[in-house]
Amino acid sequence: MARQKAANQVLGIMITSRAIYAALLESSADGLKVARRFTRQRASRFGLSQGALPDSHDSTGGDFTLQIGDSSFGDNMFLGSEFGVSGAGHEEGENAAASGTSFVLELGDILAECRDAGYDDPTLAFCVSPSEVNQVELRIPAGGVASKTSEFKASTRLGQRAADREAKPANVSSAPASRGQLMELLKHQHKGLVQEDLVTFLPMTTTDEGMQRYLAIFPKPEDSVAATVRALREQEGRRLPSIRLEDSEVAIYLGIARAALKLAPANAYQSDVEERNTLVVRAGIEDTLVLFLREETLQQSENLRSLTAYEAPETICSRVLLLQDEYGIGDVHQVLLLSEEREDDLIGSFEMFFPDARVESMRQYVPQITEDTAEGVASGSLLPAVGVGLRLTNDARYDKVFEDINLLPKALMRRRINLPITWHVLVLYVLLFITVLFFVGRYFTMESSIAEHRRNIQQLQAQNGPIPDEITDVQALQARIDSLQAVHEQYMRALQVLEGLLQGSDLWSRALEETSREVGEVAGIWVEAWAPRGSSLRIDGSSMERDRVVDLAARLDANIVSLTFSEIREWPVYSFEMQIPLENALPEAAAFLREQVASGGTAAADSTPVTSVSLQEQQ
Repeated sequence: MARQKAANQVLGIMITSRAIYAALLESSADGLKVARRFTRQRASRFGLSQGALPDSHDSTGGDFTLQIGDSSFGDNMFLGSEFGVSGAGHEEGENAAASGTSFVLELGDILAECRDAGYDDPTLAFCVSPSEVNQVELRIPAGGVASKTSEFKASTRLGQRAADREAKPANVSSAPASRGQLMELLKHQHKGLVQEDLVTFLPMTTTDEGMQRYLAIFPKPEDSVAATVRALREQEGRRLPSIRLEDSEVAIYLGIARAALKLAPANAYQSDVEERNTLVVRAGIEDTLVLFLREETLQQSENLRSLTAYEAPETICSRVLLLQDEYGIGDVHQVLLLSEEREDDLIGSFEMFFPDARVESMRQYVPQITEDTAEGVASGSLLPAVGVGLRLTNDARYDKVFEDINLLPKALMRRRINLPITWHVLVLYVLLFITVLFFVGRYFTMESSIAEHRRNIQQLQAQNGPIPDEITDVQALQARIDSLQAVHEQYMRALQVLEGLLQGSDLWSRALEETSREVGEVAGIWVEAWAPRGSSLRIDGSSMERDRVVDLAARLDANIVSLTFSEIREWPVYSFEMQIPLENALPEAAAFLREQVASGGTAAADSTPVTSVSLQEQQ
């Protein structure tokens, strides 16, 4: 059994001819839980199928009557299934009712409600009722593929029992049948269309004579799930959800029964039982499904279309007991029940009819499903939806209990991605095209410029003649550069020493020069004395006007220490004392020499890379 890839959000959907039941399973750190439940009624087409039923005498839509000779037998009679009554006319009627009918609107409504609840993209898994699929029991006789006579006998259950009696146990081979052998036998027994890649063969228990048995499950030619998926894929502008599988109700209940055997307490059964027999009963509003298991292998499967959950619990128990006697099933050790109506009463009746068996509900072996009368969702109908969703979860409790069945074609499981083409996308494409075109043009422009510079360099080399060997030699050129840098550094160190010696040497001469020039510029003022005071010069003088003293201080950027007024021969005379700051700067000769050295070093540095480039181009 292949293990499906796990998903965090799985929407299990159960399809019946009347309604659609869905359960949203969510995996979180707290475990697996049923987050949402949905139910939608399908459009009823039961009236359309009445005309297709052979010899239908009841116009009210009840069970039909099949005339055989002078007697009439309903499909609710004992051993009615032996004569193919329940699998002929009634099956054709239900097939005509559900053939090719999709449920796109109902499914779209459920997905929209999921999106409103915050579950945007759940993974879908479908489960269909037995009326939606074909189920054929195959028996491998002792001689390999059955002969024409045995094929005809195998078409009915009475013929199968006759073939069992005619088989010889001594010639039976215990090797499992190959898929090719089973497909050949299926094509002999089933005359309708069979898609080989969608057929699944469930192993069943062998007969008392040792004949191998298999239950072939495959979809009908016009499957409603396939029709719905095709309709979803044809809708434009709609994102198709991830659709992973389609399973049958029989296989889902088989997996839940295996999980019950796996999860049951160690003391749940008698220790002296070699092989446990399990009975699975699902009583629905349309039919009743009965499964018999021997350990984990399917023993018998029967779909009672005339028996519903509305029947009395004692009636259901009686029919199951008749089936047990008809198939020759031994003592039942475990009974798993599921009913859409009066389940507690049904459990009590089975406890009375099977006093030595462990009778319990199938609900306790799946994530908890509570009744929700406000939504009108019956939990019994939701259990197969939860069961098919468990196949896509990573819960260890349900590991390797379900069969690897997928009735959906692989072409319908691929997700089609529809890219919306709007004006925003067109604008983005135009901008992207313009950007690419700009950078491509820029690339070719720069390539052309580089080629032009290379041609100019080659022309200059041709005009100036060959480059000397001492320049082409990289090591010699590097030694010359190092020598020039050493001389330049020596000059800079000598210049720093000279500046240290000359700094402040012409301080007084520049101060006297500047003072004399500014005093000459200001008329009517004379200096009588000056003397140094630290880093400043103090001068004493006189002036005929007060404004001239202020003008001289502004020119020399000096501070006026004192200013006194006196009259000499009736003329006003202003005596002042002024302090001039002295700047300890380099002499002009030293500054000029530094500028020359700096300009020479820059020119040498600028010429060095050009020579290197020329050498590289020449090489």
